[in-house]
Amino acid sequence: MSKNRHDSQFMSLLQDKSKTPEDVAKALGVSPRAVYYWTSGNREPRLTIKQVQALCLLLDCSIHELPAYFGPNKNAEA
Repeated sequence: MSKNRHDSQFMSLLQDKSKTPEDVAKALGVSPRAVYYWTSGNREPRLTIKQVQALCLLLDCSIHELPAYFGPNKNAEA
């Protein structure tokens, strides 16, 4: 069984901030599918400085509060 994208620190951060992957996509100017790829662990985001700033603004957080990995927790059970 594959890892659940909802087991990620990034998805937990979105939930804590009452944001959705669609909100992230809109703020960053990417497709919702790209965000789903990130949260599923299929791809890693390649964000520009402007996009990182937009993400921090959207989530009202500093860059230090963003997880280094957006996909499912690596230690989550498969």
